Amino acid sequence: MAREREAVARWWEHQLDAVRRKVLRATKFPVYIWRDYTSPRKNRYLFFSRSYDKRMRNVLTGIAVMRYTSEGLTVYTTWAYDARKINPMVLLPHVWKRYAERMGVQKHGVELVNHFFERNRVGKDSHNQKAVGRSVRSLDKEHLSCCLPEGVLLGQTTGDMFIAHTFITYDMCTGLQQEEFEEKKMRIPSDEELLHL
Repeated sequence: MAREREAVARWWEHQLDAVRRKVLRATKFPVYIWRDYTSPRKNRYLFFSRSYDKRMRNVLTGIAVMRYTSEGLTVYTTWAYDARKINPMVLLPHVWKRYAERMGVQKHGVELVNHFFERNRVGKDSHNQKAVGRSVRSLDKEHLSCCLPEGVLLGQTTGDMFIAHTFITYDMCTGLQQEEFEEKKMRIPSDEELLHL
């Protein structure tokens, strides 16, 4: 993937230009843009963006790289909220299997990834109270969680990267999880709330 960095950077810049044009012409907010790109080396990239006003004060953008391994689909994603970059996240093949199964989604590959990110682009950042692409909060030193509108990603961190191992719905939470995750879920803002950030 490092070899195609230039091509992807050009494509990314083109997408940001498209966001600016679409936002300037928009009469209804938020404005969503979702693009799929296959690089010259046949890697799949997804670009997603959400803008909340014409001045583009609250802009959430992200890019996901899809890679098929012998174990299945792995997705590497990173987000930027306004000028702040959010630490990268890796969603392992087991996450996609469990997400499709537990949410009753009959999609695979790009369609499944699109489905997931269209519904789960907003979490809460633990350091500021604005919406970002993910929210990692510590359960203990070994296990971490990422609360999203549809459920919880469970995993660990390596350096500054969150590695998601599985997906559970809020209905599946038990004991202390219910209290902790429900509190975080309640703090995930709606689109209407984000318009006023």
